[in-house]
Amino acid sequence: MSQASKKIAKVLMEGGKLLAESCPVCSTPLVQEKSGEVYCVNCQKRVVIVSKDEEIVEKLSLPSVLAELEELMVNMIHREVDRMNSPNGGGLEGFERLNQMLEVLKRIRELKTA
Repeated sequence: MSQASKKIAKVLMEGGKLLAESCPVCSTPLVQEKSGEVYCVNCQKRVVIVSKDEEIVEKLSLPSVLAELEELMVNMIHREVDRMNSPNGGGLEGFERLNQMLEVLKRIRELKTA
């Protein structure tokens, strides 16, 4: 049994549903978690299903965009910290980049709670 199949089975055992649609990136069947969120177990990403172009704008709401930006910024911070821990380090420039990233992350989180 493939890893994707095992993950799908786990979601189904937790009360999720297997959908007829497949992931636009990898073509793995999509699952709908018990929470209602549609997810690709292979890409490990949330998927938004829309029927019309106009709905795309509605689905790309500020909260979902901010959540994606927050995840992206956290990953960038982790990479920068790893780089700073490398033998070449990052010097003062690394700390400046890290400070800028932390400020952006702080602003994203402020917008999420506003």
